[in-house]
Amino acid sequence: MKPLSSLKTVILIAALIFSGLAYAHSGAKGVIKQRMDAMSDIAKNMKIIGAMMKNGEFNALTLSASALNIQNHANQISEQFPTDSLEMPSEALPAIWVEWDDFIKIADKLGNDAGKLAGIATSSMDQNEVKTQFQLAAKSCSGCHEKFRLKK
Repeated sequence: MKPLSSLKTVILIAALIFSGLAYAHSGAKGVIKQRMDAMSDIAKNMKIIGAMMKNGEFNALTLSASALNIQNHANQISEQFPTDSLEMPSEALPAIWVEWDDFIKIADKLGNDAGKLAGIATSSMDQNEVKTQFQLAAKSCSGCHEKFRLKK
């Protein structure tokens, strides 16, 4: 698969995963609402970066800010999933707490990948590096959702 077409696939998957988040948030309260809002913000920032990938117009400040925002949210994930937070409208699966270490590894990987992406944006701004690092971050998102999020 050519790099550009795989990038388009990642962007499409990210868009599909994050579609419908506003509807899912109705009725959410407390830590569930906080994490849903955080995930929505991650999705928003992934879309901002994805749009740059798609149109080939890279803005270092926007890219860095979006990547750092994703990293900050990823670093807070462990706090947003207390064991008693499965009530509706949560889309979290019990597998999160059964496989907590794997769940946290994915969150940590997302944070690290997003941090590296921010670093690339503030240093070399090499478009191939940006695309590769963005794909890694997007795979963390989709991998976590595939394993730990209620399927729609």
